[in-house]
Amino acid sequence: MIAQYRSVPGDEVPVVLSRDGTHGPVVHGLSAAATMRGIEAGARVVDVQAIHPDLHVEPADLEGDEALIQRLVHWARRWCPWTARDQDHGLLLDVTGCTHLFGGEVAMLRDIRSRFALQGLTARVAMAPTPGAAQALARFGSGAQICGAEDVATALAPCPSPPCGWMPRPRGSWTVWASRPLARSAICPAPP
Repeated sequence: MIAQYRSVPGDEVPVVLSRDGTHGPVVHGLSAAATMRGIEAGARVVDVQAIHPDLHVEPADLEGDEALIQRLVHWARRWCPWTARDQDHGLLLDVTGCTHLFGGEVAMLRDIRSRFALQGLTARVAMAPTPGAAQALARFGSGAQICGAEDVATALAPCPSPPCGWMPRPRGSWTVWASRPLARSAICPAPP
């Protein structure tokens, strides 16, 4: 009987998830180390391996990811009654009128991050007056950021480009985060 032992690569090793593409496997998701090396989603795996011979490739589980996101959308209703999927990047919550139930905005974000960590997931969270601003801050901000209506332009200045719907309008607070295990966290392109 032969036993196979696999070890998780270190943080410095680029890890990608692959899926079938038109001309062979393509990069679907990537780790922070892979992002730092300039690897991008959609690139052919053979091309990336030629440039980065230490690349660690695993097959993406698209059906499993879809099922996980759907479960997380329902699970996130613990924080507010309105939750939705944010494309392939994570979840969007309208927490208007709910933050006081958790001790305020800071405490709510702390609770979200800690409960995701208990599930083995990394959460990048943000609260902002519009969904677009919250999405941008979660992806490109500090990973746990709260932004008021008066601070939106300043908070979004470091983002690569202004997202649609980032300007404040009369609406409640929004929270968005992307959560994926290890290499899948690359779906949220912000640095760790």
